[in-house]
Amino acid sequence: MKSVEEHLEAHPNDAAAWNVRGVLLAQMKRFGEALRALDQAVRLDPQLRDAHVNRGRVLLALGPKRAEEALRSFDRALAIAPEDVEVLRDKAMALRMLGRSADELGCLHRMAEHNPDDKGLWLRIGDLHLELGEFAEGVKSYDRALELDPELVPALIHRAIALSLSKQWSRAVKSAERATKIAPDNPEAWLVLGDVNLRAERYKAATKALKRAAQLRPEDPSIENTLGLVAFKSGHLNDALTHFRRAVSLKRDHKSALKNLALIHMELGEWDRARDAWLQFIRVEKSDPRAWDAYATTCARLNDFCTAHEAWERARKILKRMGEDAEAERIATLARAARTNCSRLKKAARAERERERVRRAHRDPRDAWRRIREKKRK
Repeated sequence: MKSVEEHLEAHPNDAAAWNVRGVLLAQMKRFGEALRALDQAVRLDPQLRDAHVNRGRVLLALGPKRAEEALRSFDRALAIAPEDVEVLRDKAMALRMLGRSADELGCLHRMAEHNPDDKGLWLRIGDLHLELGEFAEGVKSYDRALELDPELVPALIHRAIALSLSKQWSRAVKSAERATKIAPDNPEAWLVLGDVNLRAERYKAATKALKRAAQLRPEDPSIENTLGLVAFKSGHLNDALTHFRRAVSLKRDHKSALKNLALIHMELGEWDRARDAWLQFIRVEKSDPRAWDAYATTCARLNDFCTAHEAWERARKILKRMGEDAEAERIATLARAARTNCSRLKKAARAERERERVRRAHRDPRDAWRRIREKKRK
């Protein structure tokens, strides 16, 4: 740094030296100063590709909020060197931070034209196709990665997911099984194998794979939740209940497990436990109108119509905001009925309190006369 600063004192218009100073400052985590140095380099030489690239990288290091600005720097560098693979890689990273999957995919395809034998690149391309719902293209990309490395386990796992989403069950199972043979201690491979078998309605095979995944990753609530789904679809409701409870014990705010637990209790007619599970779920997920509807239903089953009315009203408002007017009207009808029953219960409770007051008054006449005298004095 000292050498560069001495050079800049003698040559203040040396853009390359300002670029080097910016890089050194960035390595020292002095990002603000680094950006100022790189800005100076760009002002002195707008065609200095390295300064644009380094400026973009510093901005990415500052986090996702600066990704849009970083992207502009990478685009300026690509205007100078359109086929620079390293800059394309940086641009892809900025696009990933911005969540622009389709644009990132286009950028990666340009990179693949220059590096067709990069297995990691084809794996990422496959993942983006999968994310965008382009399952056939995803499978092709994973196949390309596997041509370069037949034992690339992530490609086999993700390929199995893409095939299962395309309902190509046999091919999906084979891909996942191959992953488990290559990496028998990889819990993700066993989890995906279990999930694929579940989707294919091969419940016995799914249970076997998921139990192996649970052995490898006993602290993972999602595995227990999936085991519960398999048990439920197999008709073993009590086993499903055990797995869902275990998932919730591992993670108290696991949304899927909480919802499944509540549904199982409803299926078994255990309304008080179902109510408690729904209440726990809506504390985590407040904007699910179906959950509020189900919670209201369990409260109504337990004759708690006042709480049911409040829950159905909450569901109605959310559905209205979502534009589901027909469903909101159905819920409104239930809410009105619950409100009527709530009023009746309140009226009955008041009447019962009044009867109890009269009974107490008649049990001891002296107490009644005492209360009358005290009222007169007041």
